[in-house]
Amino acid sequence: MPQYLADIKQTEFFLMDAEAHHACAVARHVEGDVIRVFDGTGKQFKGRIDKIQKKFVRGTLLEPCPIHKVDLDLTLAFVPNSRTGLEEVLDKGTQLGVSSFLPLMSQRSEYDVLKKFDGKNERWQQIMISACKQCDTPFIPRILPPEKFTQAITFEGPALLAYEAEHTHTLSWGLKQLKQPTSLRVYVGPAGGWTDEEVSLAKERGVLPVTLGVNILRAETACIAVAAKLL
Repeated sequence: MPQYLADIKQTEFFLMDAEAHHACAVARHVEGDVIRVFDGTGKQFKGRIDKIQKKFVRGTLLEPCPIHKVDLDLTLAFVPNSRTGLEEVLDKGTQLGVSSFLPLMSQRSEYDVLKKFDGKNERWQQIMISACKQCDTPFIPRILPPEKFTQAITFEGPALLAYEAEHTHTLSWGLKQLKQPTSLRVYVGPAGGWTDEEVSLAKERGVLPVTLGVNILRAETACIAVAAKLL
């Protein structure tokens, strides 16, 4: 059963604009059809369409759906190499259950995400919404305002650094060292990797460098691997 992002009230739901168009003009639902609706924060219901107007759908909530949430609150702090690479991470990461995305600028950044965020944020939100609809999750991740790595690394909380020069300490080792946290931030660098200065700075802040495996991965693949291994 398809699901749609809705404004959910006590007993009713409302689809607006693009979601209403998708439900009625694309999926061709009619009044009386039962669909699944979600609000992005964890609420998900089966509901009946009662009224269809142009770019507006009103319906009645029928019953809540069972909710399944991943155990780890994972923030993926990553250095995007391109617009398409960033969007790939948002899409696949959302499907895997990432809670938050934090785009970064590092010394070897190739894509200035700081300049792109305001103009692209709406598009990036839509990519995550589409991924939620695809994988039937009611949780839309947060995409945090981009930061420079030197600013992001001041974060106080359990964190790991995916580092291609680390060959011994794995993600699972890192989790054990951090006493199996319920909330975690993982830093993933750009195509050119972290600089020695950045790795030293991370270690000074108590961030543990870890390996993602034998092979050196593309930056986007590394992000997806982190999410797949941890969630």
